[in-house]
Amino acid sequence: MSNLRFAICVLIIGTAVGVTGDARAQGRFGVGVIIGEPTGVAWKYKISEANAVDGAVGFSNGDRFRFHVDYLWEKHSFQEEHLLLHYGAGIAFGTGPSQYLAVERGDTYMLVQRDLGFAARGVAGLTYEIPHSPFDAFVEIAPLLIFSPASGLGIDAALGVRIYP
Repeated sequence: MSNLRFAICVLIIGTAVGVTGDARAQGRFGVGVIIGEPTGVAWKYKISEANAVDGAVGFSNGDRFRFHVDYLWEKHSFQEEHLLLHYGAGIAFGTGPSQYLAVERGDTYMLVQRDLGFAARGVAGLTYEIPHSPFDAFVEIAPLLIFSPASGLGIDAALGVRIYP
């Protein structure tokens, strides 16, 4: 199922839940879509009012399979009661074709490898809990410290929506 079809299904189900009069508070576990780095399925489990674990499974540029998990701290730092600041740390894994710019003896060339990648993530973003609905929307940025297949730095940026059935 394509990402767009999945997003439409999530929105239809969420709208149906909202129309039936179920305006209860959001549950502890949510699932939805994430667009950016990676693009795929996002999830979040609320441990408490101030802590959560979230992650995503999907694909990045160049058809690289990606998976990440983060531990989050969440704060109501704004006057808008439904807007939360979240920040935390986590890990990311990826596999698939990677392109690297290599320099050897003065020659520059592109190197393509298929290796398992591993990185530590720092993450910061905003979450908006949509009032009287089981949805939240989020945007985040995550600097990466890449350990494998080659060491370096990277950055993930994404936005998404989740439903808490």
